[in-house]
Amino acid sequence: MKRLLFLVHLTGTALWSCLTSTTAQAQSAVVLRGTVRDAQTGVPIPGVAVAIRETRGGTLTDTTGAYFLSFSKGGEYHISYSSIGYQTATIRVRPGAGTAVHMNLKTAPAHLQEVIVTGQSGASSRVSETVQMSGLSIPMQQIREIPSVLGEKDVLKALQLMPGVQKSAEGTTGLYVRGGGPDQNLVLLDGIPIYHTSHLFGFFSLFNGDAIQSVNLMKGGFPARFGGRLSSVIEMQMREGDFQRFRMEGGIGLISSRLSLETPIQKGKSSFLFSARRTYADLAIRPFLSGMEERNGYFYDLNGKLSFHLGPKDKLTLSGYWGNDYFKYATEGTISRERGHFVWGNGVGGLRWTHAFRPSFLSTVSLLFTHYHSAADLERNVISDNNKKVKYFLHNESTIYDYTAKADFQWLPGTRHQLQAGFQLTSHQFNPSSVTSTNEYGLKPPSRASAQLDSWEGAAYIEDTYQPTTRLRINAGLRYSAFRSKKKYYFQPEPRLSLAYQFPGNWAVKASYASMNQYIHLLSNSGIGLPTDLWIPSTDRTPPQRSQQVALGLAKDLRPGIAVTLEGFYKRMEQMVAYREGASSLSYDDTGKWEDQLTYGRGWSYGAEFLLQKKTGKLTGWLGYTLSWTRQQFDELNFGREFWARYDRRHDISLVGIYHVTPRLTLSATWVYGTNQAFTLPRGQYWIQGTPALTLLGDAKDYYTGRVFQEYGNRNSFRTAPFHHLDLGIQFRKAKGRFERTWEISVYNVYNRQNPSFYYFDTVNTSTEAGVKNYQNKLKQVTLFPILPSVSYGFRF
Repeated sequence: MKRLLFLVHLTGTALWSCLTSTTAQAQSAVVLRGTVRDAQTGVPIPGVAVAIRETRGGTLTDTTGAYFLSFSKGGEYHISYSSIGYQTATIRVRPGAGTAVHMNLKTAPAHLQEVIVTGQSGASSRVSETVQMSGLSIPMQQIREIPSVLGEKDVLKALQLMPGVQKSAEGTTGLYVRGGGPDQNLVLLDGIPIYHTSHLFGFFSLFNGDAIQSVNLMKGGFPARFGGRLSSVIEMQMREGDFQRFRMEGGIGLISSRLSLETPIQKGKSSFLFSARRTYADLAIRPFLSGMEERNGYFYDLNGKLSFHLGPKDKLTLSGYWGNDYFKYATEGTISRERGHFVWGNGVGGLRWTHAFRPSFLSTVSLLFTHYHSAADLERNVISDNNKKVKYFLHNESTIYDYTAKADFQWLPGTRHQLQAGFQLTSHQFNPSSVTSTNEYGLKPPSRASAQLDSWEGAAYIEDTYQPTTRLRINAGLRYSAFRSKKKYYFQPEPRLSLAYQFPGNWAVKASYASMNQYIHLLSNSGIGLPTDLWIPSTDRTPPQRSQQVALGLAKDLRPGIAVTLEGFYKRMEQMVAYREGASSLSYDDTGKWEDQLTYGRGWSYGAEFLLQKKTGKLTGWLGYTLSWTRQQFDELNFGREFWARYDRRHDISLVGIYHVTPRLTLSATWVYGTNQAFTLPRGQYWIQGTPALTLLGDAKDYYTGRVFQEYGNRNSFRTAPFHHLDLGIQFRKAKGRFERTWEISVYNVYNRQNPSFYYFDTVNTSTEAGVKNYQNKLKQVTLFPILPSVSYGFRF
């Protein structure tokens, strides 16, 4: 614990050194700060380009809508504020000591797209003028207009349409970013980490689009302030409630409904937002189908946020999320009967206080809580070959509690530097449990063994965004992370570096390097993030995962609102964790031998990504293409030989278009194509017939006699068929006073492509002669998503 607390001292010392070493420069610089808000609601707007026309300098507002600008000398300057969906505003200011300018932006009507971006000269509003690379953002308005499965607007499914991001299976929300697994994505909701991000076995994410203000994805070039995962950072900011008046928004779809309420508590100073969503397929179908009490499921989620502007220098927010899934099923067969139920969910909360010590120095202190739980109980009754009745039991349970304290500081010492530093300390409590057994009828199910794995994780960082010339930008930083298991400490330095050089003609060359460490692991058999998967922390025997990634790219701004990027990357991952051959779950005890069921390996991912994106105008959307390879190697899997990762896919294409015909009519379409994923399927089978040699099996004879066994080749050596589908959508809007309603009709998989969801073997009679039977095993494909039309209704006032 003392060594972890040393990180706090280290960060404070580093920050104080920077402060004292650049005092002279800070005194000569003039700093302008402020906040940008929506003129109607008073809600802060993140990602606004704040530009200085005279110097071509600029910045973007952060997730709280705050910004800082630095000037080398006094005088009068023109400052412009622009953001997608808002009218650009330009003002004249004469910065001085302690100057603060707060701007309110008016929304831009859909048919006045030309007011967006015009006159914009801010460096940070163009991809060619930012040091960050491998970053993606999708305006929330575009996400709401993209066609989707059954009309459910989903942030994570929208991210799957971007290059470098792959899905686990069609229709699911699992993200595989540049060869990493679903556990290697740092998903932050208002800065709070979330472990499991899906509803309904991955078909929908837990993020209600009505409650989300912005979403950003980083695939590489990670700044030092982010850590704890290997492959990506997904930042989602919840909306704040309206500071001026009461508003209501909702929608009714085929499988779920949603409702959001927002209202000022004290007008202009505090607000409250509440959003809820629930599926009702279990309630709607039950009266029409018999046996639904044995086979149904549902999910719900709740979002809430309180925001307080305590004064010109202080802001306090309290945000939270709570959601749960429940599913049960029962099957009846000739020789078997199976029952099961699953329960899983998340609960998170965060208290954040932002304080401006002076215009150039800002601090944010956060207290965060994360809770994840999942439980799966399966029971199968089988009549064996000798007519004995046998019960098979499976119980999986995983519970996580995280308590985090963190502090972040931002400081502008001059016109060329923007320093950030901070530290955090997290207490982890993992309670994984897994039991499998076989009992004859009449015996009690096995007791539920579990292990409580407590640990501490800490980190300190410092980074500087430095602009030595008008063309060159550098982000350099160091993150120092630490982890304490039961008896062992892990200390890992994580250097980060990003460079961007801008050439004439609005194009730039960018490069980055990032070293990452991950102290938690997901043990999975499905590969798609089911609630039967188990989370475990690093232990005395299980080291943290590590990765190193380099990227090189080109960025070009073709014209305002249109940009193209091309990037190549190489990533190496080490100490990845998986089950050994033959192990499908863990059995816990006090001896620690459960770790004998694990194996450790490494992975490589490399490729190229192309993105052409248009964010403004009547026609918006993007074209993305990914070419990539992902391989893994474990000493105790596949006989130690390298194999393709399950989510390895050579080519991935996505085309998205949204056209605003009029302010009342919007058309949208998406088309995606992906080449084969890798699976492990048997290449042959054999069975043991009755023979005198079976007497050598003793009590196991009854199990082996007549049993069919599969023979497998190399791991993931089977490739699925390519998948592709076209989705169409149309939205009709009508506004009358403050009330606005929207009808949406969409069609998923318009030309009814039979895309594979999974495969299985079935025994079929292939004989063409009457009375003659010739049974053969045939590989069959299951398609879950044929053509799916949907209709939904939304309203707001």
